[in-house]
Amino acid sequence: MATTSSVVESKQRQPSLVAPLLAGVPVLLLVLWGLGALSEQDIPGLPVVPLATLWSLPLDLWVRDIATALTVGFALVGGVLAPRPDPRSGRNASLAALVWLAALLVQSVFTVSEVLALPVSDSLNPTIIWSLLTQTTLGRVIVIQFLIVAFIAILAWVVLGRVTGIIIAAAAMVATFLPGFTGHSGIEEGHSSATISLGLHVIAASVWVGGLVATVDYVRRSAPQASQVLQRFSVVALICVIVLVQSGLINASLRLDGVSSLITSTYGAVILAKISIVIVLIGFGWRQRQDLSRRYDEDGSNKRLLVQLSAWELAWMGAAFGLSVALARTAPPGVPIASDPATFAAIGLLTLAIPLAVRSVVPAHRWPSTPRVLREYPEAVAVLVVVGMVVASTVARAGTGNQQLVSLFLAAMLVALGLAFWTVMGDRRAIPALVIVAAGVPLVAWWNERGLTGGLGITTALVTALLWGVLAVGARPVTSGSEDEAAEEVIQA
Repeated sequence: MATTSSVVESKQRQPSLVAPLLAGVPVLLLVLWGLGALSEQDIPGLPVVPLATLWSLPLDLWVRDIATALTVGFALVGGVLAPRPDPRSGRNASLAALVWLAALLVQSVFTVSEVLALPVSDSLNPTIIWSLLTQTTLGRVIVIQFLIVAFIAILAWVVLGRVTGIIIAAAAMVATFLPGFTGHSGIEEGHSSATISLGLHVIAASVWVGGLVATVDYVRRSAPQASQVLQRFSVVALICVIVLVQSGLINASLRLDGVSSLITSTYGAVILAKISIVIVLIGFGWRQRQDLSRRYDEDGSNKRLLVQLSAWELAWMGAAFGLSVALARTAPPGVPIASDPATFAAIGLLTLAIPLAVRSVVPAHRWPSTPRVLREYPEAVAVLVVVGMVVASTVARAGTGNQQLVSLFLAAMLVALGLAFWTVMGDRRAIPALVIVAAGVPLVAWWNERGLTGGLGITTALVTALLWGVLAVGARPVTSGSEDEAAEEVIQA
């Protein structure tokens, strides 16, 4: 009896695996707020979208995407990867599908409110909603999704065998692919490529995120052959990363006019932020694949380590989903012109965030040793970083030479400076060097946005705070110990 009660108590103490994904909510809202997408745009002669819709629709889309990932993940793990169909995973997939259905219904109402600039109460008109669902591509996609997801919600609850599990997983992926038809459709010649690549991108992200939640849930309750399921998902996750990166590159190439648009547009800056997070996630996945998954056993400490690492990974994944929703609600840039200024966010992300993400992926003992001249003068490297950011801003405004080649050179220069800076900081914690870069961030913001309409506004303040946060994270000591010490370092971050 005592043993049974202790088991029940341990299960009750298990943390929620979905809660870390909520990190994406503030990310989504902050990005949209910085872009001015959460305030009413009062343009003479045009209807005004209600404030409630501007806030509620992105949140609903985020909930929809998370529910989609959980449905796909639990269906895949419980019906395909598990040694035999797992009833609990099936029920979880069914519950997630019900949330997905609710999000689709709410999306229909708020989409009517946004498209027609109607109050939410007036958007509940069945006639208007039916017109949206039957006369637009978005509406027809929602209807087809609703039918498939309803089928999943019913069948997943009573999954009986392997064939049923495969059918549910396949149906979930089909429903996940469908929003690819409703993305930015302004790409005429590459519309088919954009649709397919976006659909694959969403499927890969959903399998990776939802599969991680489902796998950790399966492993921590000591389900049959848990280590085998963990190893199988490790292979699936690797495939998802490859598909995710390749499809993301295809989508970016179709929506951006070269490297220039990547560093001179808000859309490109959001993509750079996503790249930073994906690099961090690859590091988490690599650590678990190389360390935990290959030596996993039933030991409780290994389980706790797996859950803790996965919680951090899921928090980053939630942030990535928030950026994805914000990106979907940001218009792709037009054709770049000479003298387009580089965005302050792009400069900061290329110099500080992306190099730090790369530095965090590679274990300290495998990172190349720092040249002596850099190791002895970290303050000089910090000054070069600030000067490089100012130079990049100045050159981007000048508009001289081939714009794409200049942009490529600036991006490579900034990343190289960032890697040099974080390499130095990894060997030696030089507080003056950190202070120099932190003090230089507002200077770069002022220099980059001088004379620009809306410069030095709330967006600049948010980006400055983000870059200071990156510096604070990078200031943590880097150990050169074993993989176990590296994993513990991530947990304690």
